[in-house]
Amino acid sequence: MAMTPGSGSGPRSEMNVTPLVDVVLVLLIIFMVVTPVLRVGRDVAIPPVAHEPGPPSAQLVVRVAADGAMYINTEQVAPGSFTSRLRQVLEGRGSQPTFVAAADSVPYQKVVRLMDLCRDAGASNLAVVVGDLTPQ
Repeated sequence: MAMTPGSGSGPRSEMNVTPLVDVVLVLLIIFMVVTPVLRVGRDVAIPPVAHEPGPPSAQLVVRVAADGAMYINTEQVAPGSFTSRLRQVLEGRGSQPTFVAAADSVPYQKVVRLMDLCRDAGASNLAVVVGDLTPQ
């Protein structure tokens, strides 16, 4: 028989952890069951994959190449006449987006300048294309 210090007839000050362990284990089991059921994230509607590489011909793509040449779709345009030519192309397009693309080696300032030229020509909706679109 083990001996305990103090008097054997008084109240014991030891904490009974058995109910605490039972509650923690039940909570653990509940969380393990509920976690796979929870939906995390949001539903995203992904557009269908286009069968043609590159943008369709109805879309307007403005591009600056690595050598600094500027293109409106596949037409190379001189920097001095870029704004006037783009203004002619933009007539009657409404709020359709104008896609801006640049080669990877083009400095950021030149891309921003191209976007400014597009705004000056009247493009109200600009979209940035990731990656380089080479003229065909």
